[in-house]
Amino acid sequence: MATTMVEPFAPWLRELSQVLHEGTAGAFVPPADLLIDDTEATVYVDVPGLRPQDIDIELENDLLTIRGERPFPYPREAGNDPVRRIERAFGKFERTIRVPRGLDPKAIDASLSEGVLTLHIPRPEQPRPRRIEIKATNGKAEEAAVGG
Repeated sequence: MATTMVEPFAPWLRELSQVLHEGTAGAFVPPADLLIDDTEATVYVDVPGLRPQDIDIELENDLLTIRGERPFPYPREAGNDPVRRIERAFGKFERTIRVPRGLDPKAIDASLSEGVLTLHIPRPEQPRPRRIEIKATNGKAEEAAVGG
């Protein structure tokens, strides 16, 4: 009785996949986290190798859009391509994240540190019920109510 070992991908298929994908890079899609609490929405986006001037941020209604480009860092020469394997992703990107409605685009505090773009967006204060005081329009109505 022969025993066979089952793998998710046979070794020959793994090797074929590596050969077919050598020298190619996928599209760059930076991962993002969105945290929301009572006071703000905070967004963290991994953008390694980018500078602040490489990134555009736009907030319209409840859609936060982050655009930029992670340039290909290696020289490309016709006929002499030293690239053998590229696993990191490069190129233009655009991420759109749905955030709570009512956030003010002018209030976004954006910073970039160690390859992580951090956006703090304060939430507007929720309207609170307000007690309305009623004033008498003439003195007679007030006297009648008090003396009656």
